[in-house]
Amino acid sequence: MATIKSKRKSVIKKGAGYVYIPETFAKTHAVSNFYEVDSAEEMLERVKPFAFRDKHLIVFDTETYATSLASTYMPKSIVRRWVGKGKKAHPQDFPFCISICDGINAYSLYDTLDNKFRKFKALAPLFEDRSIDKIAHNVKFDMHQLANIGMKIRGMIHDTVVIAKLANENRPSFTLRDLAMWIKGGIVKFEYMVDNYKAMNKVTDYRQIPKELLTQYANADVWNAFLEFMDDYEILERDDLMELYNNEMALTIALWAEERFGMRVDPMYEKPLKDDLQQLTDEAEDAVYSEAGTIFNANSGKQLYNVLLKLGVNRDLISMTEKGNPCLDKNALSKLADKHKVPVVQKILEHRKYEKLLNTYAVGIYSQRDSRDRVHGSINQTEATTGRMSITKPALQTLPKKDKRIRRAFVPADDFGLCFMDLDQIEYRLFAHYAKAIGLIEAIKSGHDVHQATGAIIYNILYDLVTEVQRTKAKTVNFSLIYGQGDEASADSLKMTIAEARAFKEHYFAMIPEARPFIQMVQRITRTRGYIMNRYKRRRRLTHDEVYKATNALIQGCAADYIKHKIVLIYKFLAANNYRTRMINCVHDELVVEYHFDEKHLLPKVRYLMSDFETFRVPITAGVEYGNPSWGEKVLADDVGFVEPTQEELTNMNSFDIFDGSVFDIVK
Repeated sequence: MATIKSKRKSVIKKGAGYVYIPETFAKTHAVSNFYEVDSAEEMLERVKPFAFRDKHLIVFDTETYATSLASTYMPKSIVRRWVGKGKKAHPQDFPFCISICDGINAYSLYDTLDNKFRKFKALAPLFEDRSIDKIAHNVKFDMHQLANIGMKIRGMIHDTVVIAKLANENRPSFTLRDLAMWIKGGIVKFEYMVDNYKAMNKVTDYRQIPKELLTQYANADVWNAFLEFMDDYEILERDDLMELYNNEMALTIALWAEERFGMRVDPMYEKPLKDDLQQLTDEAEDAVYSEAGTIFNANSGKQLYNVLLKLGVNRDLISMTEKGNPCLDKNALSKLADKHKVPVVQKILEHRKYEKLLNTYAVGIYSQRDSRDRVHGSINQTEATTGRMSITKPALQTLPKKDKRIRRAFVPADDFGLCFMDLDQIEYRLFAHYAKAIGLIEAIKSGHDVHQATGAIIYNILYDLVTEVQRTKAKTVNFSLIYGQGDEASADSLKMTIAEARAFKEHYFAMIPEARPFIQMVQRITRTRGYIMNRYKRRRRLTHDEVYKATNALIQGCAADYIKHKIVLIYKFLAANNYRTRMINCVHDELVVEYHFDEKHLLPKVRYLMSDFETFRVPITAGVEYGNPSWGEKVLADDVGFVEPTQEELTNMNSFDIFDGSVFDIVK
């Protein structure tokens, strides 16, 4: 009954009833305060920024399209962005419609490349007025679109995606349509009309959608973003999240700059890389067929199942779905390969590894470079509920570490070098800080490796006598406790029986007595008030059944916010002092810096700014490596210490207005 009822209330089914009918659209569906304007002058005359909290604000949005150019021919003034995920993502290069809401009305203006976007550029008095805050849903995307046509934004920016996630990170979706569905006055019908029109007419370019429909659709977007801002901004104020939010908005500027700079790939390395990986892929595929004794589709669960049975694999090792099909997903295959040592499965996984290196990374990355051989990943600053970031198109955060082939593609620009600053075991240092684990704190202060120090404590031996096996087990149990692993998962990670894993964890708690009370306290607080909050005041709301996640949420969230604050600080330091050195990527706890050869002396200052010697019970420091010359060929940077910036540099940094629009000068 519940399932049937759910289907009857399905939003998709309700939305399917909205079909664009030209003869009745204006009378039946058009919203009275949504307008199309013919000129920038009319837009400037009619838009009256709304007042809120001693601010004046507008909401804006862009409707965009892709040129016919391949990414490799994109000129340096254009950074291609992508909409959608995975293989369904499609490129976007220029805006053809800009919509603005002033809290009372919404207006849309259209322009073309043939007109050299003169209408849009004439909106500069509005977008460059520093006294007016600008709101958008996923504002970083729209900033790129404006920059691509030679526009800039000055003044404070706001992002309703960030606002919505800080207000409640557990929402099932953060698309504007889904957020609007829950807001009083939200308008979603035009989304469904556009989707239906696209499907019925096989349209992908939004410029082919009837203008009267698109105008209502575009204006509904800025209207909904206005409602979302008004709804959730007050929650940020109520929950004391404004300082965190303001840093997130400053971070948006710094990340936009990283995206705009991009990372350079070596064009001469493309052919040998692809040839090498193609050969390895082909050889791995042949090895699969040779082991199986037949040619088959290894991606077909049923065919693979039959091959496994013919090779004598115990059918009890393969679970079945409710429909009676063999369950041979990635986890199941990994278990067959690692635990049961099934040769054909090991070879299948080897083939898939090389196939992914070739197609996802080598082909994917080189196809997305621009005319300057630079790739511009999209950095999502709100990807995880803990605040961690991710990168897509290309996925620069998931490049293989052990296999250096892909990372070797990334090289510095002429007259620049690559430098990598990776925070030293920050999550485990924060664990020691929060747990007040005296033994670990003293070991870290003495300059010891966290995991080796943990091994020394739990095995009750001298630090220098800890073996690599003991260090690995100490690291694994540290990971297990922070991430709230259950006994079975811990046993798998430690390669022990469940009983042995339980005993090992009990011994850990006995040797580091502060650990268990800390974890229990975090879970008790979360269970009592419904959330855990880190020192930056980010909240992670958890149900009673989810409190085991609380320790990870606290520590990983604090680590994520730490590096976010440091990125802002370093960006301001470099920009305020007009240095050519720049951050070009951030991979979890690592910053990628492209330093100018004349400014190598800045690296100890950047390392100092990335570190913290006062806030926590343990120092937070960053290790430094150079690209020699590529990302895949790192060497330790023994010549980079810690140097505090000069007073003049610090004064410039602290007084720098990150929202002054200077970030758009990167385009030049």
